[in-house]
Amino acid sequence: MTKILNLRVSQISPEQTKALRHLVLWPHIEKEEDCVIDIDNRADAVHLATFEGDRIVSIGSLFHTDSSKIDFKRQYRLRAMATHPDYRGKNAGRALVEFALDLLKKQEVEVLWCDAREIAVGFYESIGFEKLPEKYDIPKIGLHYFMWKVI
Repeated sequence: MTKILNLRVSQISPEQTKALRHLVLWPHIEKEEDCVIDIDNRADAVHLATFEGDRIVSIGSLFHTDSSKIDFKRQYRLRAMATHPDYRGKNAGRALVEFALDLLKKQEVEVLWCDAREIAVGFYESIGFEKLPEKYDIPKIGLHYFMWKVI
């Protein structure tokens, strides 16, 4: 019998992202409280979570950041996207990205881009992101591709 998840997405504080950032993205960082991005508290920062009940199962942070790799005037960057291993393939990440795209569209943002880990490329492609062909290494984290989606 397949369990149907009751997922909802909402905005959270930067502090609420730390546990999943540590578990999924940055286990090499010694302390969970150190799993921060230097711009987490910037005025334009938006931190989102997908919840099942009261449990945060997926996170992602949005920042108004331009990339010279694409030619759009209003760009946002998705950073520190993570889904708990028990919830991968269950639409928790998809729900978060779709919520983010709707939110950004209302703000007249043109494109959302990210540095996608090699392992996550298929996920981003499944929701319509394009990618540049070149891979690049982010030290201590691994190979990435530049990906984007026009909103």
